[in-house]
Amino acid sequence: MAITNKPKRIYKDIDMSFNLNDLTKDIYKKFDVNAVKQSLKNLLLTQKGEKPFNPDYGSGVYDLLFEPMDYLVSSVMQKEIETSIENYESRVELIDVECTPNFDLDTYEIRIEFYVVGVREPQVYTTALERLR
Repeated sequence: MAITNKPKRIYKDIDMSFNLNDLTKDIYKKFDVNAVKQSLKNLLLTQKGEKPFNPDYGSGVYDLLFEPMDYLVSSVMQKEIETSIENYESRVELIDVECTPNFDLDTYEIRIEFYVVGVREPQVYTTALERLR
């Protein structure tokens, strides 16, 4: 019997795009770092009180998007992101969170640098948050 060095999957989640695999007709899956990055995105975009039976889950980022854009709101948003990740994403060890207002595009540029528990390389998740009407 041959021994293979197939890497072991640490984390697994369904892909939130809900696209179907043409071959298996099953929903695509996300693994390891990609699963954690998807979870970070969901955490940031979920408002507190939106998740049934867990009213504290989520972040207050959505509410801050409708405040006048300035560096003070940016620092409050950064702290809110850090707190949410520390409270609800145990697979992440934060290194740094940056929240920079982009006044020209009326968005906040978010950069989260972190380690995924069980993965040696540091990871970066970036996104731009903007208010929608």
